[in-house]
Amino acid sequence: MNGIELMVRMEQSLEDGMNRGIFPGAAVSLMRKGAPTLTTVKGKTGAGEDAPQVDAQTLYDMASLTKVMVTLPLVLLSVQSGKLSLFDSLLAHVPELGEGQDTERKSQIKIVHLLTHTSGLPAWRPYFLIGQGRVDYIQLMKEETLESNPGSHVVYSDLGFMLLGFVLERIWDEELDVLATRLLFQPSGMKNTWYLPLQHHSLAISGIAQTENGNGFEQNMAQNYLANLASSDPSKGTEWTEKLDHFKWRQGVICGTVHDCNAHYGLGGISGHAGLFSTIRDTERYMEIWTSQKAPVYIDPLLRSLATRSHTDFSAQRRGLGWIASSTGGSLDQLAAGCTGGDLVSERAYGHTGFTGTSIWTDPLREATVITLTNRVHPVASPLIGSWRIAHHNQIWNGIELVDASGERGSNP
Repeated sequence: MNGIELMVRMEQSLEDGMNRGIFPGAAVSLMRKGAPTLTTVKGKTGAGEDAPQVDAQTLYDMASLTKVMVTLPLVLLSVQSGKLSLFDSLLAHVPELGEGQDTERKSQIKIVHLLTHTSGLPAWRPYFLIGQGRVDYIQLMKEETLESNPGSHVVYSDLGFMLLGFVLERIWDEELDVLATRLLFQPSGMKNTWYLPLQHHSLAISGIAQTENGNGFEQNMAQNYLANLASSDPSKGTEWTEKLDHFKWRQGVICGTVHDCNAHYGLGGISGHAGLFSTIRDTERYMEIWTSQKAPVYIDPLLRSLATRSHTDFSAQRRGLGWIASSTGGSLDQLAAGCTGGDLVSERAYGHTGFTGTSIWTDPLREATVITLTNRVHPVASPLIGSWRIAHHNQIWNGIELVDASGERGSNP
């Protein structure tokens, strides 16, 4: 399929999402062989009539893409620099966790378990209700009981990537945002990628995509969590509920501060699991690290291979290091669990999504990467993003010639 036809498909897909009210605007980029090929933008940064039009320099809250755009590459750079091993014990770097609950099992957690979401840590906690800063968060995690033995189950955990961020700061003796800028963003020419974007007064951007009107989504999550906690541990549930009752939630449309509550309220906007803001252009530059022969930041090919292939084939959720690994060729449950990149991704594809509506998917057998930035949480979180993502990716992959493992080109799948 030629570029004009692919561009039409990309534009139609964005228009479909806007017409269905999933997001007010979006940007999508197709990269081929590590270089940007097609980019299209549609709509506005917000629902209001005065909201700016989206363009290639619109800043988006990347949400959990922070995990693969900051934390993962910094861990890999730490490994190849000799500061860290994937098989280091977590307690070697955060010994405080060995002083609380479930210490025997916590002593078995390795860095690789955090990266593959197999640490046994829970998925999420509203720690921001009762704690602020790294010391408080580590203290709260110290009192957590693991949900499973390390290495035995996949539970997608924000807590694990918060801890990875803390580990990185300790081994480099540098703040996470400063470290990311020095080792990743500046070498890659990512001039519009930051934590805490409102602190950058010389922003060369056209606008910031708005997110939720208030924090109602996570407020509801916190209420549900505390209701369950109160039934299992009344004393602790009462303490947390009192905090929730008096918590000062953000009012009005969130724009320019991270949507995620643990990142915003608890960790000052800077975390290993969320907090990054970027543009479609800068995300293209970042993905050159993974897809270009002339990558501006060198990650050893063996580490890149480890990061992008599944290490959890025992689970319906196939996880690489940070990345979601393609489930093509797996069971039907694995296919269903890993299809955010579409039904047509190859067995070597990898990607990730962000709650705010962002995603990156790369398929090496098509020599192609699709980057999609939306703000599907504006003004409220749309539940239709999942089905839209699958259809969006299917339309694009179907228009790109497949290259098989031997390097021979075949017809469209």
